[in-house]
Amino acid sequence: MLLRDILKPAVTLLVLAVALQSPAAWSETTIICTKPGVPLCMGDTTTFVSADKMASCQFEVKEYVDKTMDYLRCLNEENTSTGQELTRNVERFNCRLSGRNCG
Repeated sequence: MLLRDILKPAVTLLVLAVALQSPAAWSETTIICTKPGVPLCMGDTTTFVSADKMASCQFEVKEYVDKTMDYLRCLNEENTSTGQELTRNVERFNCRLSGRNCG
């Protein structure tokens, strides 16, 4: 049995842990998702006093919902992309560890 066969599981876990912590390994194309803020009208006690303010706030809330849905889609894309990248890098490492020519 070769030393690399003995160390392979431990090294794979170590590389995985480092990849999760290293900014350089986060992503080849970093996705930045910006969480929208809650509309200020939600905390304004005068919002629900007049029809005009309620209508304005309703529009702000609709925008907030749309932006939040975009944010959630962005997070999902980032999660998927990061998982795929992690898998590729661990497979590449394991290939090299096995002594094969992995490109």
